[in-house]
Amino acid sequence: MLFWIDERSSVIPNTSAARRDRVEHARSRIASLRDRYQGRALVLSSVGSVAWATGGLSIPIDRVASIDPIWVVVDDDATTLVASSVETPRLRAEYELDDLGFSIESAPWHEPDAHVRAVERLTGQSLKDCLGESVECGVNVAADLVTSRLSLCPSEIATMSRLGEVAALAVEHAVRSWAPGRSTDYDVASDVQGELEQNGADAVCLIVGGDDRVRRFRHPIMVGSRVRELLMVVVVARCQGLHVALTRIATTSRDETLEASIRQAEVVNQRVLAASTKSKTWGEAYESLASAYREVGQPNAWREHFQGGPIGYAQREFELSPDATSSAWWSLPIGEDCAVAWNPSLAGGAKIEDTFIVDEARPRCVTDTGDWPRLGGDDSGAAVLVMQG
Repeated sequence: MLFWIDERSSVIPNTSAARRDRVEHARSRIASLRDRYQGRALVLSSVGSVAWATGGLSIPIDRVASIDPIWVVVDDDATTLVASSVETPRLRAEYELDDLGFSIESAPWHEPDAHVRAVERLTGQSLKDCLGESVECGVNVAADLVTSRLSLCPSEIATMSRLGEVAALAVEHAVRSWAPGRSTDYDVASDVQGELEQNGADAVCLIVGGDDRVRRFRHPIMVGSRVRELLMVVVVARCQGLHVALTRIATTSRDETLEASIRQAEVVNQRVLAASTKSKTWGEAYESLASAYREVGQPNAWREHFQGGPIGYAQREFELSPDATSSAWWSLPIGEDCAVAWNPSLAGGAKIEDTFIVDEARPRCVTDTGDWPRLGGDDSGAAVLVMQG
């Protein structure tokens, strides 16, 4: 049975039609990019770019690798996958490569620079004459590729929407299963990861912390401690190359200080979401974020933790801060149908994070299950869950 029509319980869309839509969308963007560089051959090798160009075909063998075992080579004649010889038989057997317009070339895993030699054989030129994402290529177009993939096609949005639901349910189920004083942060983390894996996703970032460590550290990474009174779970989940991010917090009793801080963070959240429209630039969104921190009397708080931004084929497609006015991303318009995951936070454990799709009006949340307390409104930040019993 072919990989993407296997009906083994995942609710995340993975049909051949959806994958074809994604490939065709990426292919048109790639053609436009190459036109800007006089039609030079293009070599994609990063995990994010390969996932984008192939419709999420490539599931990383090494989940933390930055370079994919599959490279995508695009020239005037064909789009060819250059794959490790270890992976080639599986790809040929389990993926409809011909229907997607891909040929495949095997690169012996044991031969140094086998991928490079395959590229040069296919294109008839040196890698230094190609567009690409590495120093070996003549022109580095990594930033152009990110810009090209920010606006998502309908099939990508459908995948992210379902992934958002899966990820939010995994986190919320794990939090509700927390046994205060008995569960360790590892226990909660394993519940999250297990439910993600059952649905064909994985956690590329997973942070679970409790009690004083949440109040002291922005990233209270798991250490095996029992969580007694305060729990925070942060996840960036990935499926078919796409990512969503969210954070959830729970306590065993009301914590008025924490709740007050979260309401301040919600002011920031609302302001930056209101600025996340296609009529604004990314710089204007970050300016709105900084202005909101000043509004709540915390003008320098954004410097204490990364504030989020565009998400999609990477955990963060690029990073900006309110000071990064000279960045090329600063004046880039926020396109319709891109995804954002803002992350306002304040010292002491207050943190808000969900993933949204930018549309004609306000962004639409894809990580809201409808079963978690919110501060008010469909696009508001998640509030602290007070555990019962």
